This record gives sequence, structure tokens and C-alpha cells, in this order.
Amino acid sequence: MVNVTILFADLLDSVRISSVLDFWDYDDLITEYQQYLNTAADEIGSELVAERYVKGDELALFLYDRNQVERNRTILSLPEGDPERKKLEAQNARCDDEALFAALRAGIMLKNTWLSAPVNFDRVTSRQLPFDLGIGIHSGLCVLRERSDGSTRIEGYAINFAKRIEGYSRMGRVTRLMLSRTAAQRLRFVRRQKVVVRQRLGFISHKPRGDDLKGLQLGLELFELKFFHRLKILPPEEKVPVFEQLLRNDPVNIWAYHMAVEDYIRREESLDKARELALLAYANLPDSEKICYDLSTIARMKGELEQARFFAHRAAELNPGWDLPLGLLCELEYMGERDLQKMLAYQKRAYALCPDSPQRCWDLGETYAMAGDKKAAKEYISQAAASYPDYLKNESNRALAEELGVEAREKPPDD
Repeated sequence: MVNVTILFADLLDSVRISSVLDFWDYDDLITEYQQYLNTAADEIGSELVAERYVKGDELALFLYDRNQVERNRTILSLPEGDPERKKLEAQNARCDDEALFAALRAGIMLKNTWLSAPVNFDRVTSRQLPFDLGIGIHSGLCVLRERSDGSTRIEGYAINFAKRIEGYSRMGRVTRLMLSRTAAQRLRFVRRQKVVVRQRLGFISHKPRGDDLKGLQLGLELFELKFFHRLKILPPEEKVPVFEQLLRNDPVNIWAYHMAVEDYIRREESLDKARELALLAYANLPDSEKICYDLSTIARMKGELEQARFFAHRAAELNPGWDLPLGLLCELEYMGERDLQKMLAYQKRAYALCPDSPQRCWDLGETYAMAGDKKAAKEYISQAAASYPDYLKNESNRALAEELGVEAREKPPDD
């Protein structure tokens, strides 16, 4: 037995498309579709992609660590609480985390590659909606069976469930990238460098009816990706105009919004265009915390602090569980009146939402240092530096740590 993360991707409305296009046009579409999905899958780059296939309009990816099979056998032979067992279980957990994050990246990359493919570029530039993908992701136990040709067959209920999730993705309201509850909840706590992934993701809960999942039990909860922020998964610069045009054609297309606006924000010379597109999306989606956060970021970069505060407060109101708007409000206070009590209040609220984030620990410690509370500052700076030693590679950060008496430590071992 091994824990496998499974991703299915399907061309949405393929039956309707095949009924509209003639046979050869549809065959050309599927051929191009398969080519782009295979290319995108090749570029995922995770060592955990063990199996994949493209058949018709369906792509399947199976991500797991082959060494986990042997670790699981050893784990079962060891008593609960045994140090070696704990070590092996921790290794399995890290592999599962990596597989889930790789699957999320894969889903985003697949959609980006396909939505910007020539067939969709032609549709977008002629003011038609693109042919979209539905994606489902789940993680669960499977059995590995060796084939006679040396390849591996993966079997298990988790595969069937992942396929049902992908089928339900067409009911999505935002990105149509759907995760099981198991996958979404675990993914939220995955750490990448100085942040935990839940700081960068938002989800919408779905509770499908029984017939929506073809006979699977009632009471299941699925999660559709609502927004993603600074995950460093952006299309090539030459593809960004495709997403800009798509957003202009369809101002509620949050996927196109992410790909165009986030790219323009990172390039300071394009801030005016980023603002124009963000305001277009905001006029149609005024309750999107991500759009409000981006408008606040743009205003901050332009030095328009009052407008930046307005949108940052709005983002925090729309999603009280998201810590980044609170960190932004603290930054805006520092740029303005520097009310240290307000700054501490923002950082404490942000830390309470993400106490396992080194970024939140460091920011709170730094704010305590500005307020003159060196004891509290040392506590949080120490905690941040211990879990993310790279903080101390920065000269000013290292100076602050030395001033507080925080010693640099080696990065803690993975085991």
C-alpha cells in the first residue's frame, strides 16, 4: 500500500464540442489538446510523478514515492512510539505534502498551457470563450501491482473518487479546479520556505448531491480553488496578453485575472495596466478579497496610502481568516503614521491565523522590536530563525537578531 496523489484533467463540454465541430476539426482539437497536456506534464518537474497517461480528452497523473512502499512495510513491523517508526512516518508525511503541492502546481500549469494554446488564443481574440479544463485532485491509499512488462498498475478506490471529483469540477463557480476535503485540508498546512500554503490559497466549499458524484455517499465536501497568490506559477510573458484579452472578454474570469494582473504587478512599469484590469474585475466581482488585496498592493506601490488602506481593510473584512491583508495593513501603518499599537494589533491577529508561518513569527517579532519589547521580539525572531534560517542571510535581519541575542542555527535536519 502507498499513498498516491491523483490528478484527473478533462476537456469541459467535450460532448457538446464534438457535436458542433465536424469530425476532422474535433480530431485536430483533441490532437492539439493531447500535445499541450503532455508538454505541460513534462514540465512539472516533480520526481514524484510516477505514472501518467493521456487518453482521448483525459489526462491522469499519479504522484507517489516508490520508497514509501518499503517504508510502510517497516512501519507496520515497528511498535507505536518507536523512534525509527516516527522517523519513517515523518518521511512519508513530507512526501505526501510534496505530492499534493506538485499536483496543485500541475493543475495550474496545465490550465495555463491549454488556455494559452493557439486554438484558445484564436477563440479569445475573436471574442469567444476558450475551451476550458475541469480538474480533480485527491490523495488516498492505493495498491501497486507489477505488470509483466515491468511497469506498475495502480489500483484503489482513491482513483475512482478522484475521477468523480474531476467530473464534478464542471459544477465549479470560479476556477473549476476541485480538490477532495482530504487533499485541500492537508495542502493548506504544507510549508514552502517561510510561508504555509494556506496563506496563499482560498477555497470555496461545495457539498454535492448524491447524483452529482454518481452514487458516492452523501455528505461529502469538495473544495474549489478560489484564488492563489504569489505561488510563482505564471505563464511566459509572451502569453500574458492572451489572459488579458480573456479577462476583457469575460471580466468574471478569475483565472484570467490571476494570470494577467499578477504578472503586471510584478513589473513596476505595468502598474497602470494592472490597476485598470483589477478595477475592471472589481466592478464585476466586488466581493473578491484577492482583487481588493491586489488593488491595495497597487495603491501602496504608487504611494496612495489612503486608497491602499481602504482596499486592505475591505480584503480583511471579506476574508477574516486570511492573514496577508493584516500584514499589508501593518506595512501601510509603518509607511504612514507608524502607530505601533495598531501595528502590533494587526501583526498579532495575523500571527493568530498562521502561528506556524515563519513569516508571521518574524514580522511579529520585528514589530515588537520597534515597540521596544525586546523580550517578546527575541521570542518570535528566535522561533522564525529556527524554522527558516535563511532569514539570517539578510544583513539587516542578521543585525536585528544579533541585537536581540538570537544565535544563528543550522537548518534543522529533515529527519
